[in-house]
Amino acid sequence: MKICILGGTGSMGTGLTSRWVLNHDIFIGSRSLGKAQGIAQRLRRLAQGFYQSEQKGSVTGLENRDAIGEAEVVVVCFPPKATVPALFDLKDHFSGDQIIVSTVVPMTRRNKLYYFSSMGEGEKSAAEVVQELVAPIPVVSAMQTVPAAYLNNIDAILNLDVLVAGDDEVSVAVVSRLIRGIPNLRPLKVGPLVNSKFIEAITPLLLNAAILNGLHDPSIRIVPWFPTPE
Repeated sequence: MKICILGGTGSMGTGLTSRWVLNHDIFIGSRSLGKAQGIAQRLRRLAQGFYQSEQKGSVTGLENRDAIGEAEVVVVCFPPKATVPALFDLKDHFSGDQIIVSTVVPMTRRNKLYYFSSMGEGEKSAAEVVQELVAPIPVVSAMQTVPAAYLNNIDAILNLDVLVAGDDEVSVAVVSRLIRGIPNLRPLKVGPLVNSKFIEAITPLLLNAAILNGLHDPSIRIVPWFPTPE
């Protein structure tokens, strides 16, 4: 697929690029063309050295609006405070046949710990706010609990679950396939987009678990119960 990553020069964006470039064409979006091109060049070298002849995708650095125009799927990796103004400026460049993925986690830090902080009125999740900005284009919420450090460590085995929320089943299925295309990531559907607030709220909990318990980049794995035979 053709995937645009807005905020693609940040750690989440570079991590997703380094994984998806194995099979997909990635367009890294940035306000700065030079920065996007520089990151794209670095990730091309990384991918070519690691995947070698198995690589089928490509990496291109573009300004945000041009990156959007190339894509079937647009992944939003902006910092929370930048998300609304950036998407407001860019919304005219989206098209109705695209899918938007929100990885945004709105949170604040107080006294060394993290707290979920909803965006907009009515305790809305970041994904719901993104949906309001880009409607009627479908938005899918995913990847919030996958540490960017794991993704950027290109030879790391992830073995993690990814919670996915969205109102459009076709879009959820497309995004789930993209997630499944990263080895050892398992997408798990958790219902409509309104449930994104619960996905997003897990991230500050994971960060606090790391701080308070000396853990290194914890994530989640959903384990079913296996009763003990009597």
